[in-house]
Amino acid sequence: MPKILIIDDDEVQLSLQRSVLSSQGYTVQSTADGPQGILLYRTHHPDLVLLDIGLPSMSGIEVLKQIRQIDQKAKVIVITGYASVESAVLAIRAGAWDYVKKPYDVNALLKKIGAALSVVNG
Repeated sequence: MPKILIIDDDEVQLSLQRSVLSSQGYTVQSTADGPQGILLYRTHHPDLVLLDIGLPSMSGIEVLKQIRQIDQKAKVIVITGYASVESAVLAIRAGAWDYVKKPYDVNALLKKIGAALSVVNG
């Protein structure tokens, strides 16, 4: 099964995303810390990353840039509770595969995940 890494400092979001993705059969790892997320990416090479922009230790955009330096083909879906045109442009320019604002529809997110993984695995 595809491996998904979640990097989000909101414990409720982490728990919800872990539960939903695990129930769909995905292998899930998660962390609330940007540097730890980069280390997990480097170590485990997940098929997809769900990344919050508003992390306390370092910005999600910086995490995204570092992940893309490790793997230019990395699929990262940025998820944020503070959506703006500016942050969306920054995320896409930094290499995000998609951009989702909180709160989001779980089924819509699952479709985006499926689409990203079909590109990875296709």
